[in-house]
Order: sequence, then structure tokens, then C-alpha cells
Amino acid sequence: PRLDAQESQTSPAPMTQKRVVVIPVRDEIASPVLYILRRGLKEAIEEKADVVVLDMKTPGGALDVTFDMMEALAKFPGETVTFVNNEAMSAGAFISAMTGEIWFAPDGIIGAAAPVSSTGQDVDATMKLKITSYLKARLRAISEGKGYRGQVISAMVDADYELKIGDTVLKAKGELLSLTASEAGKTYGEPAQALLAAGTAKSVDALLEKKFGAGGFTVKRLEITWSERLA
Repeated sequence: PRLDAQESQTSPAPMTQKRVVVIPVRDEIASPVLYILRRGLKEAIEEKADVVVLDMKTPGGALDVTFDMMEALAKFPGETVTFVNNEAMSAGAFISAMTGEIWFAPDGIIGAAAPVSSTGQDVDATMKLKITSYLKARLRAISEGKGYRGQVISAMVDADYELKIGDTVLKAKGELLSLTASEAGKTYGEPAQALLAAGTAKSVDALLEKKFGAGGFTVKRLEITWSERLA
């Protein structure tokens, strides 16, 4: 017995779409933003989402809340991505470093993460040294295996840290590092690796199309409640 050509043909397997939940991280990092993130991650886990994207625009905020947000992200079993849209400064840089990939809007910026007091003033020099040392160690730990990320975040936290790749000094001592999208996407070393950015995109949907292809994903955007907006 035999099959003719027509009968032997098989239908292509249907495309498996990635389930994506987009969580906004907006304005100052404070308790309301933590509640929103926790709620979004809970929904993503309940819906068996494959990917969580943080749609981020923040000037920074409270360090204790930042650590709570980083711990919450670590518990998500799927893939995590930050979209810098278009600002991830200070605490926003720490939270971004916790995610698997960091993408940028074309005008995105990230960096300048020196610890300050709750009133926005510089902290005592000794305390600042202790906090900076702790932050660098913690961020190095979560950045292992992610190219230059540990070095880059250290340069954003510590003004005395020199960021040097090969013979190129990217940040001298005495200043804090901030990066534009194009700077974060520059490649260094052999084999060439991007400094920080996994890519640039004009929007979250454009980012997802680059990662998964057109039609390769479904998106749910977390809706912010009126009480969360009020908070």
C-alpha cells in the first residue's frame, strides 16, 4: 500500500501564541505602584501568562518599595521584560535590572540611581557607602549571566566606580552613569554584546512583534482602578 502525494501531506502545526500581561509602572515608586505590580503579577500567574512586560515611566522613589517590587518580580515563573517608555531613573533602574530583558523606546533613558533620603536629600556619607555597597552586591547577583548589566548598574549607583570595557572608559570616576536608548544598545567586546538594551521599539506591541512575530502573542493590559489612581 502507498499514499499518493496529496494524501501524504500534513497540515502545519498551529502557532502557539505567547500570553502577555502588560503592567504599567508609572510616576514615583511608592506603595500604590507596588500594589499594582502585585495585582498584575497575581493575574498573570492565574491566567498562566508566559510573559510580563513592565511599561515603565518613573523618576524613581522609595528604596524599600523598590526591593519589595524586585522580590515580587522574582516570584513570577515566566519571562519578564521592562519597556523603558521613556524613563527608568533611580529606583526604576533597579527594577528594570530584575527583569530578563530591558527594551527601550527610541527616546528612553535609564540611570542615575544614587541613594537619597526620603526627603530627597543626600544621605550621610557612611550610610551612603553601606547602601551603595549593598545595592551593588545585590544587583550584581541578579545580573549574573546578563552581559554587562552588573557593571552598568554599578556605574549608575556608585560615582566612584569606573565603567571600562576593554580600553574604552564609558564612565569615569566622580559621576553617575545614565544611558540613552542608543547608548544602551551599543555593542562592545568579542563576541559583541549590547551594553544594556535587548532592543528598541516604538511601543509595547512593536516590541512584542520583534520578539514573537506578528500574530505570535496575545496581550492583556492591566487596567488601573479609580482607587489606585487616587492613591
